[in-house]
Amino acid sequence: MRRFLVGTAGHIDHGKTALVKALTGIDADRLPEEKRRGITIDLGFAHAEWDGVRVSFVDVPGHERFVRNMLAGAGGIDAVLLVVAADESVMPQTREHFEIVRLLGIRSGVVAVTKTDRVARELVAITMSDVSDLTRGSFLEGAPILPVSSRSGEGLEDVKKALLLLARGEDPGGREKRAVRLPIDRAFSVAGFGPVVTGSLVSGTISKDQKLELLPAGQPVRVRRLEVHGREQAEARAGERVSANLAGAELSELRRGLVLATPGAFTGSALLTVRLELLPGARVKSGQRVFFHHFSSETRASVRLLEAPSLESGASGRAQLRLSARIAATAGDRFVVRRLSPVETLGGGTVLDPLWTAWRRVSPEGRVLLDRLEGPLPDRLLLWIEQAREEGIGEELLAARAGASREEVRAALAEPVGRGLAHPLRKSPDRYVAEPALSRLAARAREEIQRHLDQTSGAVGIPRGTLLARLLPASDPRWAEAIEREMVRRGAYLVVEGEARLPGREDLAGGEQELSRRIAEVFRRGGLNPPSIAEAAQQVNHRLKVVEGLAAYLARRGSLVRLPGGWLVAREAVEDVVARLRASGKTSLEVGEFKEMFGLTRRLAIPLLEHLDETKVTRRVGDKREILSSPSPSPSALRASEDKPGRG
Repeated sequence: MRRFLVGTAGHIDHGKTALVKALTGIDADRLPEEKRRGITIDLGFAHAEWDGVRVSFVDVPGHERFVRNMLAGAGGIDAVLLVVAADESVMPQTREHFEIVRLLGIRSGVVAVTKTDRVARELVAITMSDVSDLTRGSFLEGAPILPVSSRSGEGLEDVKKALLLLARGEDPGGREKRAVRLPIDRAFSVAGFGPVVTGSLVSGTISKDQKLELLPAGQPVRVRRLEVHGREQAEARAGERVSANLAGAELSELRRGLVLATPGAFTGSALLTVRLELLPGARVKSGQRVFFHHFSSETRASVRLLEAPSLESGASGRAQLRLSARIAATAGDRFVVRRLSPVETLGGGTVLDPLWTAWRRVSPEGRVLLDRLEGPLPDRLLLWIEQAREEGIGEELLAARAGASREEVRAALAEPVGRGLAHPLRKSPDRYVAEPALSRLAARAREEIQRHLDQTSGAVGIPRGTLLARLLPASDPRWAEAIEREMVRRGAYLVVEGEARLPGREDLAGGEQELSRRIAEVFRRGGLNPPSIAEAAQQVNHRLKVVEGLAAYLARRGSLVRLPGGWLVAREAVEDVVARLRASGKTSLEVGEFKEMFGLTRRLAIPLLEHLDETKVTRRVGDKREILSSPSPSPSALRASEDKPGRG
């Protein structure tokens, strides 16, 4: 079944509520004061099902004192039913309501000229002509202007048919697939059930027991019971009037202006970058304070015009609005601004970005960015990805910022991704990164590796953790690893044995290579009486720091073995010990026997035995060592940590 949400608009006492009742059989005036005074004060609601279409009505007050209530109900409607009485024609609130629904981006509607049974046909014709003049050049130009009498029934079928025609032209599928957003316009308590909120479901589908959140605070709640037009249902869809009984919130925490939403799908913001449009006769200066209306919320805002000190009658321009309270807004949302005193509608506009930082001044480059904010969805998404730099940005935040579903975001980014302008890194966490950011990271990575090579003797690379900490100091480890995978994929560097290395630089340069061979030979000659690093430096006649770095390199390559305590011994000497132990025929030996067997001092015997324990050649049992029968460890198993300095 199609859902279609219609809002009334028009001057006080022009018959809006009577027309809704004649169309649906429901009196939308629910307050005793409304019935006593005969005027609509707050929002009223009614519904009907016509030929497979569920049409919901939001009936708004017409008196100028209650325009704020009218604004609370006008956001999110699909079409307007503009009501003009034939006996009074176009009046001040007719014009203001018409301008408000235009500013809110309503795309379609029907005009009903009411009370036709009270006036002559000539006056009805004049009123219809006045309406044509009012709507010329607007979204209602060419819309049906239908004479109707709520009392006699004349023209009611024509209004129904016109609304059904509009409803069948709508495609609600897209908004139902988006995240839940229900601006709350009423909150009350029902005995035995607890707090209940109502609103027009702008997007998404709500189900019983669904977990949602209250924005802007982000308070988690659960839907205990759901009603659509007074009937309990398991599900409510976009375009319907919804009552939701909530668990997890007290009535004192609920009010008009909050939003019930899918957790994480929308972000709260108190600074909006917008396109501001003024009505004829209105003027706004930079720094001026206004009332700001967005769906059912009302707050105060300070206007900062970005390209001029003031905005004149009927003009439009880019601005930032600093709100006195956070709201849940997305790009594309419509709003209305009103003067503080005297209270009157100044204009409205469109949210361009709810998360842009404050502008100090707008340079020519800044104007280009603002132009991109008003471009198609792929351009805006790419701009936000570029602004995220090396940290990237996920689909969920892009969707919240753009007011789109994640599927719509993915589809919109298919072309930029295909052109290599943005890259989706799909391993957790999923984010998009712009090509310029990745190119900068690749260049910085190569610079950092080369700097480390220049400053560290014996280095053929830099520990990968050290490199990532320098490139992405504030990133979580999973994201840093995702970036590393992309760097390796594009050939910025290699990851070998825990090190980041430049392509083509897998080993030492010529001079260091020769010196490392000499150092290795010194340790081979030393055998089980190895030199300290200082002694090795003297023998090769080179600086201690350089020899220390090259000895660490030899340990990483397996030419030297680092024993517990920091001793460095030639690999061949350790392999000889292992071979002689296995060939000795012994099954165990004590430390003294081990020392005597290999001519060792105790200070080397103990570290060597501990190393043999670690590499599963021996096993300590009390004061003895069992000689294990497993095969000798490979050279790689003999390697130890390269981070500890050698003895000396």
